[in-house]
Amino acid sequence: MKKIPEYEALVLEGGSLRCAFTAGVLDGFASLGYRPFKYYYGVSAGSMAMISFLSGQRGHFIELSEKLIEDGKFISFGSVMSDEGLMNLAHLAKVVQTTSPIDWDAANRFIEDKHVHIVTTDYETGEAHYLKPRRENWMRTVLASSTLPLITRGKVKLDGRWMFDGGYADPIPLRAALRDGCSTTLVIRTRPTEDRVERDTLDWLASYLYRDNPAVSQLFENWHLRYNDLAAQLAKNDGQGDQSWSQIAPAHPLRSEGYRITALDLRADYRHGLEQCFNWLSKH
Repeated sequence: MKKIPEYEALVLEGGSLRCAFTAGVLDGFASLGYRPFKYYYGVSAGSMAMISFLSGQRGHFIELSEKLIEDGKFISFGSVMSDEGLMNLAHLAKVVQTTSPIDWDAANRFIEDKHVHIVTTDYETGEAHYLKPRRENWMRTVLASSTLPLITRGKVKLDGRWMFDGGYADPIPLRAALRDGCSTTLVIRTRPTEDRVERDTLDWLASYLYRDNPAVSQLFENWHLRYNDLAAQLAKNDGQGDQSWSQIAPAHPLRSEGYRITALDLRADYRHGLEQCFNWLSKH
């Protein structure tokens, strides 16, 4: 078997349960012992998949996702008006603490000589923060990166600042990896490469509700433009000087899009992630 090229940075797009695809790709890497990356950037649910990879727990993310879907407590339309919202991140944290625990010791040992970043959005300024998780706040940082206005609790306080889903400020942090000087970056997507997004109802509502905070309101208003610009840059795949990148993306829209998802949908997207992983490896 030919030697797999080693990439310096790994970037993981978010996408809620679409990250079942991400888990498939990462578990494919894990099956080959392929973890050459020195820099890691995880956004939203991508940061949760990243932790499972860093801890060496193959299969953890997909099994966790299936538990959340099957117990009916993570996504509940009856809880839309509650403090937790449609998606209950407190329940996610509870499941991770009890029935699907992360091996935090293994994760912390592995990252001793790595640079790990979990992306969040500052609730006051709308700017991206690239947080380096500490042993005592791993899970809280993941929750901060994943909390969605109008969908979950909305914001999480970290080190005295309110944060929410990192996907709004930097949905695909390729440019963060380039700024950090990474020469080669691999990006795992949760949308097909040709997909472009439009401003949706959630963005309209959030922009209006946060109108007293112009920076955050504008963030919701223009999120789709920022995402599409990043997707276009990725598609060029021509690098900048001595910096280059590659991406692994679904070949078609994923089944785990939205909020009415079954365990079969998750497994289908997970298997597709494995397929795309090995397709990519066969070409490199």
